[in-house]
Amino acid sequence: MRRARYALMLLGGVVTAAGALGAAQAAQTYKGLEVAVSGIERATNVSLADCPAGANIVRGVIRPGDQMEFASVKVDFKVLPAFKPGVIPKPVLYDASGKAYNTAQTFGEIGSAPFTCAFSFRVPKGTKVTKFAIDTLSINLGAMGQ
Repeated sequence: MRRARYALMLLGGVVTAAGALGAAQAAQTYKGLEVAVSGIERATNVSLADCPAGANIVRGVIRPGDQMEFASVKVDFKVLPAFKPGVIPKPVLYDASGKAYNTAQTFGEIGSAPFTCAFSFRVPKGTKVTKFAIDTLSINLGAMGQ
């Protein structure tokens, strides 16, 4: 009986892990960076740190009763050999109607190691976001759980 429960627990963990991996979007390339969105979270208190993390340690806070929230998009970056340092525009988030939402966060100095950032956008509560963009890069978020 214990073995059967253990096997079910292992199987449940594998299914959960597979589902989490399936939620991540396929990586795309932008100016020598491999970019993949791995999740979206909603919050009222977020870090607005630079990406990758630098000296900026500002936080964003939504007041109680406000009709806004932060949609934080977790993005994984891999630095490819073709990457050349330079200015990278701030990301933009789009909702189902095509309305654009800007972030206060900027890209800092990018080295050679992979890094992950959470870009936070102030949106009306419950807004269905559909696209994450950096300049000419566009990643469809429609299939991700929100």
